[in-house]
Amino acid sequence: MLIIQKLYIKDFLRVFIILSLGISLIFSIISLIDKIDDFVSAEGAFFILLTYTIYNTPKYFNYILPMSILLSSLFIFSQAANRREIVAIKSAGAKISRIFLPFLIIGILLSLFSFFLSEIVIPALSKEIQSIKNQLTKKGSNITFKEGSVFMKGKDGSIVRITLYLDDKDISHGVSIYKYDEEGLKEKIDAEVGQWDGQSWILKNVNIFNVLDGKSIFVKEIYADQIESPKILKKQILKSEEMTIIELIQYDRRLNRAGFKNPKLVVDISSRFSYPLINFFMIILGLSLSIGAENRLVQKVLSEKLKGKQTSGGGVFIAGLGLLLSLIYWLGHSFFLSLGYAGTISPAISAWIMPIFFAICSIYLYRQIPE
Repeated sequence: MLIIQKLYIKDFLRVFIILSLGISLIFSIISLIDKIDDFVSAEGAFFILLTYTIYNTPKYFNYILPMSILLSSLFIFSQAANRREIVAIKSAGAKISRIFLPFLIIGILLSLFSFFLSEIVIPALSKEIQSIKNQLTKKGSNITFKEGSVFMKGKDGSIVRITLYLDDKDISHGVSIYKYDEEGLKEKIDAEVGQWDGQSWILKNVNIFNVLDGKSIFVKEIYADQIESPKILKKQILKSEEMTIIELIQYDRRLNRAGFKNPKLVVDISSRFSYPLINFFMIILGLSLSIGAENRLVQKVLSEKLKGKQTSGGGVFIAGLGLLLSLIYWLGHSFFLSLGYAGTISPAISAWIMPIFFAICSIYLYRQIPE
């Protein structure tokens, strides 16, 4: 590896780490302040709050990763071009593609790291965050959610299992209630469907099995007041971004078997694959906009700033351009995701539109860089 490459990599990583960690920590602290009223004073509360902030940081780090990559590459190589370092490199006979090769590798590694965060780190830490919330609010959780199934302790001490819970419709499929006494299990209630009527759950097509006499009866409909309300359930269940791809796919298959289509879930699964790729193309876009012909936008503006001896303005322009491009990406990506959620366009395609658009633009601009 050339010395100049090592220097550029060192500068890039320094700016990238400062931006990404700094902004993600700020967002994590803001989210903590927003929930501080729900917390109560407790022994060691400061360390618990600190742990909560640290655990919450990777989620925001993954959110702002594309923007940090774009800003860092724009800043480092725009300044290098402004100092005529790229001209000197070309004059020495070096190829720009060779200089940029380590950064393409860094882009791939950062994309893999983003996938690792969303699949391993964030889902694991989200469970720890929920535990910390329960500890701070002095509320123990008696509800467990996994792959769409809910396990909870009923209000009367019974054990409730819901095979498939549709939180957007307040409908439960495959509801089982296990009632116990001092001697053990005394009654098991199995219902095909449970519907929330606003005050309690209505179980339909119910089979009640009495363990003591071994008899069972079928009931068309009963009320199940021992099951917690959907409001309580929704506070405990994991969001899609807090689940792994395998859990999302398994949940989607179970919904399909139950006869339900959830476009939002399909969009979230597609987004889990498409989102990490944008990090690779963001670094290509930053390199492409920073280096190139004399009519390149960034270089043209920097040259004007330099003529006017306003060198500090160049950094402001670079930051503004990076933020603008990031904003365009986020607004466009959110817009197409919304269309996918609504079913206006194919849910499987909606998550790929903006990443593919940015990929085409970045590759085109990269190919315009003269050697």
